Amino acid sequence: MKTKLVGLFCLLLLSTQMKAATNNGPYTVNEKLIKAFQEAFPLANTVDWKEAGDSYFVHFKENEAVSEIEYDHEGNFIQSERYYSDVELLPLHLAWDLNKKFKGKTVFGVTEINNDTETTYYVKMQDDKEWITVRGTAYGVDRVTEKFAKQK
Repeated sequence: MKTKLVGLFCLLLLSTQMKAATNNGPYTVNEKLIKAFQEAFPLANTVDWKEAGDSYFVHFKENEAVSEIEYDHEGNFIQSERYYSDVELLPLHLAWDLNKKFKGKTVFGVTEINNDTETTYYVKMQDDKEWITVRGTAYGVDRVTEKFAKQK
């Protein structure tokens, strides 16, 4: 019961912050950047642009993944994050390595972080007894970053 109340409070707080963030006024996102984004992601839906400091941020959903891309004011890619739970969106070598090293655990969610030089995957996995977060790279599973026992 206590965890449900905390979860509900966090959801309410996040919702309030998101609403406040959407009322910050008009944004002057470069039309050339918007057109380039639309060409690169023609299946994107629920697209939302924001401007913060020296960056533009675009949030969108595509193929069951929620994504955010950060661009500078010249329209250059800075970094991106994707959130999904479908194992089929992981690179094949990483899905294979996870299955081999963590038998019996299922993927709950993935946070994929990209920048100019690398892609890092934080994969939240679970079984009946515990939650773990595994860090993956282009070379496969790197390490376990978190481990929590489930309450009974």
